[in-house]
Amino acid sequence: MAGQGTDEMEHDGGETISDVSFPLGEGVSGRGRSTTSMSEGEEDFYVPERRPSLDLGDGLRPMDTTHWHDVERAQSPVHSYNSVNSDTQFWPSDEETELSATRVQLERKESYSSGYSVDSDDCETRTRKSQGAPPKEEGPAVELPRPELIKNPDEKRHPALTVDFTFKAIRKTLEKLGKDDFRTFKFTLWKRYPESFSSPPQGMDMVDLVDRLLEIYDLEVALQLTKALLKDMGLKRLDAYLTDLCKKNEVRYELRDTLLRKYSWMCEGFAQQGEHKAFDSIFNELYITDRGNAGPNIEHEVRKIDKLSTNRKEEKRITCSQIFDPNVIYEKHVSHIVTNGIAGVGKSVAVQKFIMDWAEEREHNHVYFLFPLPFKELNLMLNLKISLLEIVHTLYPETKVLPTFECDEGKVMFICDGLDEYAHSLDFHRTETWCDSTEPAAMHVVVTNLIRGNLLPSSLVWIISRPLTSSRLPPESVHQVLEVRGFNNEQKEEYFRRRFQDPAQADKVIAHLTSCKTLHIMCHLPMFCCVVWEVFQRTFREKGPDAELPKGLTLMYTHLLLVHLHVRGARGSASRTPEEEREFLMNLGKLAFTMLEKNQMVIDKAAWKDCGVDVAEAVTKSGLCIEFLIEQFVMYQERIQTFIHPTIQEYLAALYVFLTWRCTGQNVLQQPRNSKFSRMFKDPGLLDMHRSAIERSLQSPDGNLDVFLRFLLGMAQTANQELLQRFLPDKNKCSSASEETAAIIRKKIKENHHPDRNANLQCCLDELGVSAEAPRRSRSNSVKNQ
Repeated sequence: MAGQGTDEMEHDGGETISDVSFPLGEGVSGRGRSTTSMSEGEEDFYVPERRPSLDLGDGLRPMDTTHWHDVERAQSPVHSYNSVNSDTQFWPSDEETELSATRVQLERKESYSSGYSVDSDDCETRTRKSQGAPPKEEGPAVELPRPELIKNPDEKRHPALTVDFTFKAIRKTLEKLGKDDFRTFKFTLWKRYPESFSSPPQGMDMVDLVDRLLEIYDLEVALQLTKALLKDMGLKRLDAYLTDLCKKNEVRYELRDTLLRKYSWMCEGFAQQGEHKAFDSIFNELYITDRGNAGPNIEHEVRKIDKLSTNRKEEKRITCSQIFDPNVIYEKHVSHIVTNGIAGVGKSVAVQKFIMDWAEEREHNHVYFLFPLPFKELNLMLNLKISLLEIVHTLYPETKVLPTFECDEGKVMFICDGLDEYAHSLDFHRTETWCDSTEPAAMHVVVTNLIRGNLLPSSLVWIISRPLTSSRLPPESVHQVLEVRGFNNEQKEEYFRRRFQDPAQADKVIAHLTSCKTLHIMCHLPMFCCVVWEVFQRTFREKGPDAELPKGLTLMYTHLLLVHLHVRGARGSASRTPEEEREFLMNLGKLAFTMLEKNQMVIDKAAWKDCGVDVAEAVTKSGLCIEFLIEQFVMYQERIQTFIHPTIQEYLAALYVFLTWRCTGQNVLQQPRNSKFSRMFKDPGLLDMHRSAIERSLQSPDGNLDVFLRFLLGMAQTANQELLQRFLPDKNKCSSASEETAAIIRKKIKENHHPDRNANLQCCLDELGVSAEAPRRSRSNSVKNQ
């Protein structure tokens, strides 16, 4: 056969034909054909004379055609080769070729020169006549064993099995073959399934070969075929590897589907059960920075508060999609990230956004498996001895078919959401080391070692917590600290435009919030924005689109307080009776009032001890306070506790004064009076308390009690008392004495003794729900009063 030898040929008389270097294709064209006559009907073929090896000393001799002989046509055609290249070396020897059904039996003593190529499109296959014994008969072709490729028409294809995945899986498997093994794979494929190719695939690269398989076979059949060939080649590990890829792909698909069902809906605010909203329809981008120790927002309408944090690190803003960015992971070796923030600032929303982006394949494709581990669910397994693998199997049953989560296809990521909700204390210094993710251990041992990085060291771990808990994590286990700060001004406006479908209503709400500075400042908290939206939406629904929006602050803050307490109960805190809850609020409010009189924000240890409130209860569970670190010196940090915002401190102080009056009748703003006639007037105690508060506010040097006064005046309003009913000692509502208090305020404004406080006094009228002008009285009453 052409191209398979360099031996010399013998002519009829036993003489040797000289070696001739013959140009590629010249034997195909028929030039130099012998003039010897042949019988009619017999095709004439020639064998060109071979020349000796290159002899640069002799000239070329003319071709001698006297020794050419006629040959018979081969019994079956040989598959053509468009070209001969280095890949032809992989084809097996004659001994292996005997197995081929398409082999041509060539009877010869010596092979032709390797300087020829045979092209079936342009020439015919030729053999030389044998001068000796008659040619042997060609034996029957040997049938190759072909694995049965069956696709059950009734079997439904798994949604995870796509063309894209199948292509990548087969290619990734074949890429693990060595060069020789890959050639053998192609030859074996060609021997067993020649109908799949119009020509031998020796010139195909990896991509072309896989493309061809997927072009002519169904996806399931292409995978079966690849596995069968790998198994017959003795490559059982690669066969198992491809099977494992398919299994993981199905688990990944089902995990994405589970997370979509669980996290694609969101219940916010005061929505009742069943009133969920599509997450993407209400999500708003958050303000997140990589500076995780900035302290609380101290922006205030009236008070001037010194900055509490001395952290001088440069701030860098990031988005939810940039968390665990691949460049950061691989370039800076970041695998453990802690994200903190105060209550209601949007940490859980950021987590939900991350999960949704992964589940819908919009972002984070470098993460192969994503496992959220909410601590409120881990709390239910505290008494179990369990492994990390069993925890994931329990929360996500579709993963039970996997013996392990480690894979080369991407990262495995765990989201530890709500570390501050964990019911067991974490001791990173004394807890034993545990490195086997399949061996059971106590829950706190598993959690501690997951955070340490001992379990699945190559995995990514994202920890979400409030600052008090996150600050106690070991520094070596925290590679990056992020802080969620809620909304900036642009994001506030975007939030309300998304919530109010009517653009006119959205414009009206935004203009109203801009005119009320305190409301606008507090809208940096997504939870507070939700409260405002709920209240304004109800106003539009009950009074029409042209309704005047409420200007008071107190009602908004009372709603916010109740949400905090509700969240506290949902986080697994011990249930309290209304009396215990009231006592907690009054103790915390007393602390707020004492500090407010001193114009202080930082709560020291002595203050905590005096008020009788546990730090963890106020900071971690209620979410009304915050703990953070300040850098006093280069190598020294100090833990600081404050209220989450100055206005929260003022609200709690006003709540303390109001509840004290309702429960004991005492006015803490002045010494109690022993007047026999105090009960003769309509709620004299409340009016007296209002008068005292107005005087104290006007006498404060820098307006420290201005916003406190607004909250106190709004406490007795009917709508607010209805919300606070569970904390009041009796169900009877007190009269608000609004008009009497409003008369005192109007008189103060008219006297104008404190012109810089007139704006705040006008806001006090808004809290009372009365107009700035006095109601008209009859002429007789006016004359009488004169």
